[in-house]
Amino acid sequence: MFNRILIANRGEIACRIARTASRLGVDTVAVCSDPDRGAPFTEACDITIEIGGATPSESYLDMDRILNAAKQSGAEAIHPGYGFLSENAEFAERCTAAGLVFIGPGPKAIRIMGLKDSARNAAINSGVPVLPGYDGEDQSLNTLSNRAEKTGYPVLIKATAGGGGKGMRVVTAPQDFSSSLESVRRESISAFGNDRVLIEKYFPSSRHIEIQVFADSHGNAVHLFERDCSMQRRYQKVIEESPAANLTDKLRRKMTMAAVDCAKSIDYVGAGTIEFLVDSSEFYFLEMNTRLQVEHPVTEKITGQDLVEWQLRVASGEPLPCKQEDIRQNGHAIEVRVYAENPDRGFLPATGTILDISSPDCNFGDLETATRIDAGVVTGSQISAYYDPMISKAIIWSEDREKARERMLTLLRHYRILGVPTNISFLQAILEQPEFIESDYDTQYLTQNLEQVLSDIPTNDKIPHYACAWLFFQDLNAQRDRQSRQDDRYSPWLTQNPLRTESTRKYSFEYALNAKRQILHFKNNLGRLEFDDGIKLNAEIRDHHEMSVTMRNYRAIVNVVHTENTVFLHIDGQHHRVDLADIDHANRDRLGASGTIFSPMPGRVVEVQVKPGQSVNRGDRLLCIEAMKMEHDILAPSSGTLKSIHCKSGDSVTENTLLAIIESP
Repeated sequence: MFNRILIANRGEIACRIARTASRLGVDTVAVCSDPDRGAPFTEACDITIEIGGATPSESYLDMDRILNAAKQSGAEAIHPGYGFLSENAEFAERCTAAGLVFIGPGPKAIRIMGLKDSARNAAINSGVPVLPGYDGEDQSLNTLSNRAEKTGYPVLIKATAGGGGKGMRVVTAPQDFSSSLESVRRESISAFGNDRVLIEKYFPSSRHIEIQVFADSHGNAVHLFERDCSMQRRYQKVIEESPAANLTDKLRRKMTMAAVDCAKSIDYVGAGTIEFLVDSSEFYFLEMNTRLQVEHPVTEKITGQDLVEWQLRVASGEPLPCKQEDIRQNGHAIEVRVYAENPDRGFLPATGTILDISSPDCNFGDLETATRIDAGVVTGSQISAYYDPMISKAIIWSEDREKARERMLTLLRHYRILGVPTNISFLQAILEQPEFIESDYDTQYLTQNLEQVLSDIPTNDKIPHYACAWLFFQDLNAQRDRQSRQDDRYSPWLTQNPLRTESTRKYSFEYALNAKRQILHFKNNLGRLEFDDGIKLNAEIRDHHEMSVTMRNYRAIVNVVHTENTVFLHIDGQHHRVDLADIDHANRDRLGASGTIFSPMPGRVVEVQVKPGQSVNRGDRLLCIEAMKMEHDILAPSSGTLKSIHCKSGDSVTENTLLAIIESP
């Protein structure tokens, strides 16, 4: 076993690797960029080396900086985690040349499986069925479009170096092929530095099942069963579970055997995942991930094995810890990915400071067995535009699927993250859909049912607005020393601009919801607020960030934090955001103007498709912004004439940067 390893990654996976290494008595070295100074993963490691830079290319993708840090720290091996350099054959070679062990497969296997075209050929050679399509050398538009026609629409354009849902587009008609190809190539160049693509037949109603495989340098290879990753949005996994429901034992045996055979055929060593598309009783090879997967905790829960420990042991030359007959599936596990994103704004990634985060305290008996949170953030952590917006992964185990689903819902209701928008309510809504309960879903479920799922998320609950009015009413009347509370910049009692007195007993609370000003009118009756709509509310402050609210026969605990002009609340498992109306009402009106287009996120403008004076229709694609290595189309909110464009390709923009103005007829 190694004495010291360097973790060439960040966030929750770096924390995860450090946890197992520490248990095994292995010292860990963290490397961190400038934005990650003091991040939790640096505290989880024994040594931290700052490698500078902000963007991934300046830090976690800079091989020279990583290798120099390993040499400086005296590390014997490098664990790449997932993403960044984890599937980079050149980096694996440079580790070996530097006298370091790369904790992963050899460069030959990475190269074969790292490109989807050569991976298809490897699958074919090992006898695994593949999807119809084209993966040839000729990458001209004419050849690719002709091959798409021959394959038959709909087709999927995939970047050969793609992964993580990036560099993929479904094309349903020939007229959309050229623009989709351009978008895939741009995204692939940005994320992977490679613009080669392949064409595959697209099956709309199919499931995404992956098999966890593991092999050592002694000729042994095993599988650790399957994971169902069919709940996806834009080809990115949202919820994973194991075992896969409705998968027959016969099909499971065929797929697991095919996965192991495929790994053996390329002399694979280490952890890997063979991904399959399952259509009825047939399955087809999709790709192989030559690394640890984000969803590996699901497999750990149902097998009782620590896959990071397996990686360390295999990389140090030991044989696999278990034989195939010793590996069993036990119970059911579900994992959800918690992101800083706005489900109500097209899932745009969000940035900001986490003002309050709690670990769910759910009584599931043996918590070590039942519940697991893999996180790389704490209160005060920054979610930046430089990296993936995933906050954490929540994992639940139980004896059967329904109990696991119910436990996950309970966990999410108690999982409090305030300061940035998250997808927690969206995840709850998915788990409560009848199709999920019955395991009757495929990879297109969210595409086809997204409106229904989003409609099941409470959005018009007025309780947080009433609660905010009560908070600011207390602020107006509190007999406290204001100066003594200046140290708590998140206290919701520091600002009273939204509240104004209309008479001796009547008040108005002004706030913004979806960029539109709203006003609640109320009066005070012995500390209980009576609103014009008949609602009567009483509350009690429990501490700076918690209050109890009583309204009619309803009582709830409200967690609250405040920063600048925004109040974040957590009530009954739902997260709410109340924006306090600015004094500059004209600016708020401008933000809500239907023809004025602002950037919904920080990022970089990659393409502007329109010119001033051009007529546009509602829904037309105006420009494209890249954020966190994903492209986001900006569409016309209304029809009219493009009055002005305020950005160009290559510009960096922040949230609410003015992009364009459309003049309606």
